[in-house]
Amino acid sequence: MKKIYLTFDIETIISRISYNPNFYTNIFLGTIFLAEELKKRDLKATFFISLSPKCDDIPFDEYFEKIESLIELLKSYKNLKLQPHLHMKNIPFDFETKSDKFADYSFDEQYKALKWAKEVFEKHDIEVDSFRPGSYSANPQYYQALEQAGYKYSSIMKKEPIHIDTLENKLNIETPSIADFNIIEYPVTSVKIKSIKNKEEITNLSPDFFTYESMESYINQANYLNINFHSFSIFTNRFARENHNGLMINNIKYFLFEKPLIKILKLLNYEVINLNTLFKAEFVNWLNHFKETPTECYFIGE
Repeated sequence: MKKIYLTFDIETIISRISYNPNFYTNIFLGTIFLAEELKKRDLKATFFISLSPKCDDIPFDEYFEKIESLIELLKSYKNLKLQPHLHMKNIPFDFETKSDKFADYSFDEQYKALKWAKEVFEKHDIEVDSFRPGSYSANPQYYQALEQAGYKYSSIMKKEPIHIDTLENKLNIETPSIADFNIIEYPVTSVKIKSIKNKEEITNLSPDFFTYESMESYINQANYLNINFHSFSIFTNRFARENHNGLMINNIKYFLFEKPLIKILKLLNYEVINLNTLFKAEFVNWLNHFKETPTECYFIGE
């Protein structure tokens, strides 16, 4: 039986082209939609919840208060495993947190951050054993810090090996294995592509980037897949990459109409909700395929 790990990063979007760090559309509404769609199909998923807003636009205290409310709300979903996700920017520790990347911090700083994140979830009676660093960024101290802080599992995307090479039509799936300090790594499935920028790039297997049909032959051959998606992809339209249907029309509309409108409304404290994003439609398409085919979904750690 094929093992599928559905993993979700619950966070705001701060990429330069699509910058739009709104809490309700990026996180709250999108996350509830994800949870409900998964529940309807009785599919398990691991939600890695960002404890930082990742930007200067949202004050940390305001963001964190809402995140704690979201965690409480999501606890009722038995098909979800809630775990910490640390983008580090502006979290008020006793050391400077100007950088967002987890890999930019020392062992002691990583350890303190990991212990704090664990305590946040445990305060809500949620057991913590898994972790994903923001942007998958890990340095040589990463696994030691995880082990010392009491974690068992990690889920990052590595550049090597490439799991799906669409340029040479090769499949080289890496399954979960013991990394340093006895941490079991559940690698996010990586895909090598010729991107929309006409460059060779490595990205993660996700409805964020690909239609199910374009990846179906690889999915059918693999015995393990870790598919990652984002809460901001549901109701926040943005620049679409790779091979979504209607990609060109979407991007023209986004740049010429939606993005300027979003900027204007943001100045007036309005958030824009797009109910028909390409990413939402493709996410539902992927879920329908997983429900209809003989697939088992697992939590990270299973």
